[in-house]
Amino acid sequence: MADNRSDWSRLSGRGRYPVSQAGWLLNPLRRWIAPPGRTADRLELAAGMKVLEAGCGPGWFSPELAARLPGGGLTLLDAQAGMLDLARARLRRAGAASFTAVQGLAEGLPFQDAVFDRILMVTVLGETPDPTAGMREAARVLKPGGWVCLVEAAGDPDRIRRDEADALAGAAGLAPVKAWKDLLTETFLYGRRAGPVSPPASA
Repeated sequence: MADNRSDWSRLSGRGRYPVSQAGWLLNPLRRWIAPPGRTADRLELAAGMKVLEAGCGPGWFSPELAARLPGGGLTLLDAQAGMLDLARARLRRAGAASFTAVQGLAEGLPFQDAVFDRILMVTVLGETPDPTAGMREAARVLKPGGWVCLVEAAGDPDRIRRDEADALAGAAGLAPVKAWKDLLTETFLYGRRAGPVSPPASA
């Protein structure tokens, strides 16, 4: 469905970040708030892994992830084609020759089951019209032993609090692995939980 709000109202309110304002997400000062290397370290990436960066935006984290995944283990996904174009360009400038970029929605991931070792969503789940479906889809495409990583930012109108994230993860059959609280961001890791997944509330 088209979003006919002004870019400013989209930037300051809830919903997807406008492509026209993506430059703000690539401001070098962001390294003080959300350094890509710190997030990559927490994911404990290794050669041979398959990683989905869901809601990659203009690719702030993408070059760091690609550098740690030789052989094309990185898949970018974003709902907005313009964001994917920016992320591709950023990766190419960084010398990343092999990666995959797919336009799609977090609540309906266009991938088979159990494909990825790691799934990263940075300030994405709260922008999803159906966060419950978004987390269930992440759990569906996650390999056994894999992790879903959420990064949430203070002041973001779409921010998911830790208790909300834990509840969404639990309903998707995931359990907390580890969490970090930094100055302006929080990071939550989840892995598969043993036992049956809770049915949707509407079931």
